Amino acid sequence: MIELRLCLRTPPQHTRSLLTALQALARLARLEHGCVEAQLFTESQDRRNLCYTEMWDSEEQLCSMLCSEHFTRLAALMEAASEPPALSFRRITAFNGLEFVRQARLGRCDLGNSEAGAVI
Repeated sequence: MIELRLCLRTPPQHTRSLLTALQALARLARLEHGCVEAQLFTESQDRRNLCYTEMWDSEEQLCSMLCSEHFTRLAALMEAASEPPALSFRRITAFNGLEFVRQARLGRCDLGNSEAGAVI
């Protein structure tokens, strides 16, 4: 899996409109083939700080989206930020469950070799 993560700061007069636009984009993303989830978060202390994420099944599906109208809309919203936005992509290489918590509490914490499969 691969995650697109966009963090941006909105101009005070455009916070509500950017929130609405990103919420609509997240709804559309969830309908795309290969998009596992799309979410929008605001910082509790300053609602002008937004974080938008999309989780994709594969790099191929993400690359297809990056060449689509969907990403063109996202890029346009990035341009409305009051400061340069931070866009990053993270590959999720392993999933761990409660067994990882048990191992950590026993002092045997090793993300690379956990058998159970938390997201890193």
